[in-house]
Amino acid sequence: MDGREIELKLALAPEDLARIAQRPCLSAGRLAEPTSKRLSSIYYDTSDHILASQGIAVRVRRTGSGFVQTVKTAGTSVSGLFDRDEWEVPLASPDLDAEQLRLTGLAAFADGELADLLTPVFSTEVDRVLIRLGGEGWEAEVALDRGALVVGDRREEISEVELELVSGTPAHLFRLATHIQAETAARPLCLSKSERGYSLAAGKTAPVVKAKAPILTPAMTVEESFRAIARACLEHLMLNERCLLATEAGEAIHQMRVAMRRMRSAIKVFKAVTEGPDLERIKDDLRWLLAHLGPARDADVFLSEIVDPVLAAHPGNAGLIALRAHWRKDRETKLAAAISAVKSKRYATMTLNLGRWVETGDWLTPSHGGARRRLAEPIATFAAGRVGKVVTRLLKEGGETLSRLSPEQRHAVRIRGKQVRYAGEFFASLVPRKSTKVYLSELAELQDVLGKLNDIAVAGPKLSGRGAGAGSSRAAGLIAGWHQSRRATLLNDADKCWKRWRALPLPWDEK
Repeated sequence: MDGREIELKLALAPEDLARIAQRPCLSAGRLAEPTSKRLSSIYYDTSDHILASQGIAVRVRRTGSGFVQTVKTAGTSVSGLFDRDEWEVPLASPDLDAEQLRLTGLAAFADGELADLLTPVFSTEVDRVLIRLGGEGWEAEVALDRGALVVGDRREEISEVELELVSGTPAHLFRLATHIQAETAARPLCLSKSERGYSLAAGKTAPVVKAKAPILTPAMTVEESFRAIARACLEHLMLNERCLLATEAGEAIHQMRVAMRRMRSAIKVFKAVTEGPDLERIKDDLRWLLAHLGPARDADVFLSEIVDPVLAAHPGNAGLIALRAHWRKDRETKLAAAISAVKSKRYATMTLNLGRWVETGDWLTPSHGGARRRLAEPIATFAAGRVGKVVTRLLKEGGETLSRLSPEQRHAVRIRGKQVRYAGEFFASLVPRKSTKVYLSELAELQDVLGKLNDIAVAGPKLSGRGAGAGSSRAAGLIAGWHQSRRATLLNDADKCWKRWRALPLPWDEK
């Protein structure tokens, strides 16, 4: 069977998975009695994972009565919703069918020799309960999966719900997922079983992931472009959520904040088409998450950028060591609070709501014709106009020389600069890479300098507060003085960066 698979994945604690089938969210609207089966699957690839690098998964599954060969593409994923191409064929044996791989039409299988290079990479053993649900205009197959990914003696537990659309729209899946969340601590999953299996095979823990802008083309519409950008922001958020919960890395918090700030910038850039009643809830959620992640990130920066350089310059200083211990404890407290927020039900609900809004929100069906026409416009002209406006505002706020501004004004320029850089990164693929590379790298260097100046300004009040006890004021004074000595050089660097960047042509200028 060839087709398109649309499913929404939710992670559940094993104890919730064991009893969810009897809860109202999965007992109302049943079209048949639940069935159970044992699924054993083997995933194949080359030794250097050529298929994985192209977003392709190939597996052979024993279903009890026979075997099924399945090929899936990466497609798109957002807040647990996966939309991808799928090819399934029955097999008489557990051996791969090379001809059926070729018939998918995927370029990877055009070379018939590739099939001979495919070997097992990992396997899954899953006990699945299937429930058919439906209502007016929709039907879905709900799979309750409990089992494990297996690579040699390494295992990763599987405990999840898959909601696969049989008929209807993705909005029906989001609605069903919302009902499940109301009764359990379900969380959207951002990675498929195959993606998690490859990570397990590589022996990797959940890594910190940096932002990646989607590839836009001039032929794409405004609607398609915003959705692609927003999907990338949500993927960035959820991959780093996974890292944070697995490793408690402070850098994961930083990247989650970057993801949400990029999302807020995208909403501002596309303001003409994202307005609607749903948007206020989305903005509230973003503010809530940033407020809970911010203190942990600020504490991390204070230690690494303010305290540690001075301690490195004065090793063995007892006052500095005591002060660092005090602020490290403060950082650990704030990190624990941030992790608690990310583990909360509100966070899980927020990520599902963000995905629902991006894929099925009211912005897609505006009430007035002007907004509908704007959604259908090609992105190139829209991008040029929007980047031009945010650049104009930045130039006005910065003026001729940044060193003449107050710390508060420079901070405002820094924030506006981030908005310009994010917008530039969103639309970078629409213009020649050479021009955007220079433009955005100069802007990034300016932001780096302004960030250091802001760190010094913010550190002042913190250092003058209550520290680690006796002797801490002298150590705090040493830190403050050390950084104040850098201020003049940084201001000079900021002026030079500003001058260089202001002189660059705008890559998106249509003239």
